[in-house]
Amino acid sequence: MKISIIGSGCPTCEALYGKVKRLKEEGKIDAEIEYIKDVNELVNRGIMGSPALLVNDKPVYIGIPGSDEKLLEVIREHSK
Repeated sequence: MKISIIGSGCPTCEALYGKVKRLKEEGKIDAEIEYIKDVNELVNRGIMGSPALLVNDKPVYIGIPGSDEKLLEVIREHSK
């Protein structure tokens, strides 16, 4: 599975990237993670908010899911 976080590098984007990275380090997800700090990527993909969470190149969430459980739920739901 591939998880991408796309944003401007703002604190909210950094927070989402940190959460995803921590979940991987804790063994809760098995994924390749990339953090793209180029807002042109958002525009090119037609995404109108940030941070954008993509699973296998598909946008699945804009912003930060409130809890780790919600974040895991979103990732797992779209990793199938």
